[in-house]
Amino acid sequence: MRKAFIGSLLLSTLCVGCSSPSEEALNGSSGQTTGETQNNAAPNIEHIQVDSKSLGREMAVDVYLPPGYAENQQYPVLYMLHGYGGNASTWFDWLDLDGAADRLINEGKLKPIIIVSPDIARSFGINSIPGQGVNQGDVDEGLYETYLNEELVAYMDSHYRTNASRENRYIGGFSMGGYAALYLAMAHSEDYSKAGGHSAALWDYTGTDLYTGQRDWLYPTEELRQLRDPILMASNKPLPEQELEVYLDAGDSDDLAEKDEKLYDALKAGGYKVEWHLSDGGHDINYWSSQLDNYLLFYAKAR
Repeated sequence: MRKAFIGSLLLSTLCVGCSSPSEEALNGSSGQTTGETQNNAAPNIEHIQVDSKSLGREMAVDVYLPPGYAENQQYPVLYMLHGYGGNASTWFDWLDLDGAADRLINEGKLKPIIIVSPDIARSFGINSIPGQGVNQGDVDEGLYETYLNEELVAYMDSHYRTNASRENRYIGGFSMGGYAALYLAMAHSEDYSKAGGHSAALWDYTGTDLYTGQRDWLYPTEELRQLRDPILMASNKPLPEQELEVYLDAGDSDDLAEKDEKLYDALKAGGYKVEWHLSDGGHDINYWSSQLDNYLLFYAKAR
């Protein structure tokens, strides 16, 4: 009932800075705060806490283990990052990514895969320090990039049966998490072979930009924008020696679609192997839920 209720709430705006029913839909419930996880996940979801020295606290992580998970096998691993206001449980409890993965694996369409859903708070997945940009109280600052790309990956590779090669490590996310996944994959292309930006939170400095306070916190100087903006990174950063495959998508009524398509154009011009998919829908849970099969098959389709 709760999933059906939340799924019916349409997120008609970016939801990277709103405190409204839309934010509640991304978060999973009106009373849930970042870092909390629900205890109603399927048996193949493990709720763990990862000690982060870079952030100075334990961080909640939900881990999906595929049917038949065995100690004598190694599995590709997919890191999926939530949107603004979400937490470690969002992909599984509210989007049912685990259910889609179970079904596709049982049908023989998807490789058995470990899926990791970490709490990234409202950080955009970057390393930030107080005072670097103007924080209006709607973002979380800290060394999240170090946590995600170094500490979390190392923890997963040492505690689970992951195939720790770049070729078998993927990262994706929706909205704020879509930005974070794209940024991390492009900044650390030696660590990921595939990246997905699903309705990714991007800005192009036109009059249609939303939540410009967060944009200006993320890009407080031109130098940092060059280093953090995926559109500029695609244009100015040399193409990785190892191929990075990118999947971009958005709903046709999503205000972010034009921003995401600009990134597609920049990546294509930069020589990346990139896909762009525009489908019916908005910036909401209903849209992302309808695309789960497409996402999973991009990352780990059975050959």
